[in-house]
Amino acid sequence: MLPDVLAGARHYPAGMDEATATLVRAARQAFAQHGVERTTMTDVARAAGVVRQTVYNTVSGREQLIELAMIQCCEDLQEQIDAFELDADDPSEALVEFLARAVEIAGNDPELSRLSAALTPEQVQAVFGGSYPVQALITQSLHPLLERGVRAGLLRDGVSVDEAGRWLQGVLTFSLRDADDPTTLRRELRTFALPSVFRV
Repeated sequence: MLPDVLAGARHYPAGMDEATATLVRAARQAFAQHGVERTTMTDVARAAGVVRQTVYNTVSGREQLIELAMIQCCEDLQEQIDAFELDADDPSEALVEFLARAVEIAGNDPELSRLSAALTPEQVQAVFGGSYPVQALITQSLHPLLERGVRAGLLRDGVSVDEAGRWLQGVLTFSLRDADDPTTLRRELRTFALPSVFRV
């Protein structure tokens, strides 16, 4: 169960406990079956094999459940993103390719799109841009790439790996709109994102 201090908040623990994760997986199944907008908490409880009160004891409401589903979906997508072998020897090119693949995978995922459409843009931004679990996932993948840049002497003066990671998390959120155009996406990442953290 989520700690009381987190109920209704936009910050979630780095990992959901097993009961919450199971409930969120069931909610994702119910959302897929009935549609995000039409799914009721009773549908979620039925899919999870629990009574409806258990759902409300775990989450504060439907919006929080959708946000948690987005976070869990991002965790699943992270496995796909990390599965790609970045064969670029150049740390700059490896970073651009990682960012592009992350945007393409997340931006073209139908489940994540449906979940995002059920929330306001501000709520979506809070999950992608301000959510600790999403930040932790991105940091986990970006840090090795940024460290390669440090070893190659590419990280801009006065910028730490953590700062670069947080900045690039925002870039990823903003870049989701270009997921359908790989050429434009990579050009924008090379033009704007790369020089913001690496000397080019």
